[in-house]
Amino acid sequence: MSPEQISIIAVLLAALSAMYAKRAVNEAKKSNDIGRLNSLLAFRTHYLDLMAHKQKLAEIMPSNSKGLEQCRESYGDLDTKLREINSQIELYHDKVVANKI
Repeated sequence: MSPEQISIIAVLLAALSAMYAKRAVNEAKKSNDIGRLNSLLAFRTHYLDLMAHKQKLAEIMPSNSKGLEQCRESYGDLDTKLREINSQIELYHDKVVANKI
């Protein structure tokens, strides 16, 4: 083999390696987005469960107790966090769907 042939083969291998690396990076990004979306969905489920529990506690509490007030405050905090999680879910859902996995 001549030096020109070896250099051409080396250039082709380098180009293929670069293409493979770029594809691996893109797949890793997709995987991270899917993982993040799954985590956010788990958080959403958890917050919904906590909110349902707080609602049940509020129904049991007397109408003028501090416990009821704390349940309402806690429910409000959970609702705020749930809204944040939902906005993040929308962002990551759009990313995952746009990648057409």
